[in-house]
Amino acid sequence: MRNKNPLLLLVFLLIGISTLAREKIDLSKGFTLENEYARYEFEPVGLGLSAMVDLQSGFNHISPVEGDHLLWKVVFGKGIQRPEIDNNYKPCTYGTVIKKSNGDQVLILEWNDLRFWEEDSICAVKVTIKLPADNGVAKWNISVSNLSDYWGLWEVSCPAVNGFPAAGAYDLAYPDTGIGGMLRKNWEGTLKKRSPSGFFPMQFLTLNAGTNGVYLCSNDSESRAKDFYVNADQKELLLTRYPENMAVVGSDLPGYYNVSFGPYQGNWLEAAYRYREWALQQEWTAKGPISQRPDFPEIATNVGFWVRDTWIWDYPDGTPKDTGDPFTWRTDEGDPHEMNLPFLNAMERMEVPIAFQWYGWHHVLFDNNYPHFLPPLKGFKERVAELVDAGALIVPYINGLSADSKISDWHLFDPHAIKDQAGGLHQKFYRDGAGRLTPMCPNQNFWHYSINNVVDSIINVYGANGIYMDEISCNSHELCFNPDHRHPLGGGRYWADGYRDLYRKTLNIAHQNGKEVAITSESANEIYFDLVTANLFTGRPTDYEIPLLQTVYAGYTIFYASRCDFRGSDLLFNFGVGQGFIDGKQIGWMDFDLFRPEFSKKVEFLKNCAKHRMATKKYLVFGRMWEPVDPINKVPVVEEEFRGGGLHKGSVPAAEARLWQAEDGDLAIFIANYVDQEIEFSYNIDTEKYGLDATNFQIAEITPDGNKLLSKGGKTLSRTETLGPGQVKVVEFSPIK
Repeated sequence: MRNKNPLLLLVFLLIGISTLAREKIDLSKGFTLENEYARYEFEPVGLGLSAMVDLQSGFNHISPVEGDHLLWKVVFGKGIQRPEIDNNYKPCTYGTVIKKSNGDQVLILEWNDLRFWEEDSICAVKVTIKLPADNGVAKWNISVSNLSDYWGLWEVSCPAVNGFPAAGAYDLAYPDTGIGGMLRKNWEGTLKKRSPSGFFPMQFLTLNAGTNGVYLCSNDSESRAKDFYVNADQKELLLTRYPENMAVVGSDLPGYYNVSFGPYQGNWLEAAYRYREWALQQEWTAKGPISQRPDFPEIATNVGFWVRDTWIWDYPDGTPKDTGDPFTWRTDEGDPHEMNLPFLNAMERMEVPIAFQWYGWHHVLFDNNYPHFLPPLKGFKERVAELVDAGALIVPYINGLSADSKISDWHLFDPHAIKDQAGGLHQKFYRDGAGRLTPMCPNQNFWHYSINNVVDSIINVYGANGIYMDEISCNSHELCFNPDHRHPLGGGRYWADGYRDLYRKTLNIAHQNGKEVAITSESANEIYFDLVTANLFTGRPTDYEIPLLQTVYAGYTIFYASRCDFRGSDLLFNFGVGQGFIDGKQIGWMDFDLFRPEFSKKVEFLKNCAKHRMATKKYLVFGRMWEPVDPINKVPVVEEEFRGGGLHKGSVPAAEARLWQAEDGDLAIFIANYVDQEIEFSYNIDTEKYGLDATNFQIAEITPDGNKLLSKGGKTLSRTETLGPGQVKVVEFSPIK
């Protein structure tokens, strides 16, 4: 050991010095953290974030405030008490910046030995901000040590920012319930969303003033309970974590994950691309794209469109059904084949496979007596068998989240229900006449087996080749304080872990004896994408919708439904279905009344979209969505009344387009004309932008009857498509090798 080369040791020492340079901060003067992309300015003493400047444009996102700027907040809990401190409660006690040889910088700030409520040195807060050399978005981490013999932690927020965003100055893009995503221009108001949740199905949002964007992403691979909070009226933004063992004496918060927060240049698309890089490294995408998954049921990839309906599909007297009112659902008995005729006739007319979400098949009234769905109505098994044999995907409804506390054996379920701090139930009111639906705790095996026993019967006794498990994917992480459940109280990761475990048990049933059974659920929640086959989009058409989820996850899961009132205008229907088609959704999810003669025109539009989908699965099922394609000519704008995002009048282009790429590299533009007039749509495509180095391309139109060769083109493709009234068109660009 004494023969080590001293020169070699010196080299290693010098490498270490050059790799890591530490500089202590004079906290009385504040600090500026910057690279060539962004500058973060922290105030003296409390180190609140007082400026966040995009150095590519000079745009400062944070405005002056009365008093001091924020950096973090900590809320303590004891019973119903919620006292709060922030970074200005006491001066920052330690700060240093580490500069790495690769250009990355790490700012470390500490508030140590904090006295609180007559207790000395009970709390310490550490904030770490990592600014990479190659972009302006920093990664923020906070940990809180709590030595109190009275208080527990309740909430911890970091970043906590005031002076941002200014009301009306930013467009807000975020994932939302049952749609691809929301884009609210010149946004004002408040957004508060729980994650994990189908109400906020991905962990990021973006605020954009023109090309001056701010990206916020939690990067939480373990899916712990948290809230995204943005208040434009009060100019405040928080990423709030719910610690394990909330309000339990001495509870801490380790720095579980780094939050990405900072300025960038671009719009919501650039944010989605950034998020996709992270998302494709997570547990829920680890199985790979659909094309590489032997466990993914093929029948789910072959769906032309969806129908949802109840037990009786054509009322003999022609009375319109109200599928939204369970009290009007009929439960007549009849010959199974005769009862199935509306379905079989629709499949013959549409010339594509149908997926069917089946409500009202059970003897209990909808939203009552859950989870006692069985036995089904008479003839259910025979009807399922005929439809499955005809090639349909049959997906009966059950609720996988809630039990009705009015059931006679509630005493068996009550110990496994979610409880608040006082031991109360989290009951939900949906409508008059509904049961007292009570969410069950997902970490309870009793609930897993209760639900999966129902699933087992539906699949293996009654023959369904799919199952719809309502609410699981949609519902937010509810904070459970039931001490008998043996999970951390309140916050943590037990919600995600519990439902992932439940879904795994469901898949074990679905795959028994070589079966291929599709598992579906309400809305979409990314943390289940490796376990859930298809995700129901319950949102209605709106001019606010953007394909945010599809831009991130197309090719890794399936989204379905273009929910629309077909009794409304042709424009509304064509927009809802047509945009759903170009956005990659499995379209439909209307009831069989759609096939009445007065709606024939709408049916033909739906059929055309469905047949084009079946001809373009290499894109819409297995491919990647790149972006909406902006026309370079003037496309007319039309007005319509929308319910999605709240009842309002909005404007949409008469025709829209999306760019998709197949796994073999081919590109295709999907265009839909929503109006009853001819529309020209001109566009440019730079093929190099999408990783293609070919110099020549074959251009063809994909139709349900085969491909039609149109022309050839070079690296930059410029075309004008003429679309007839209500026409959809797919043009493919294939490299010539």
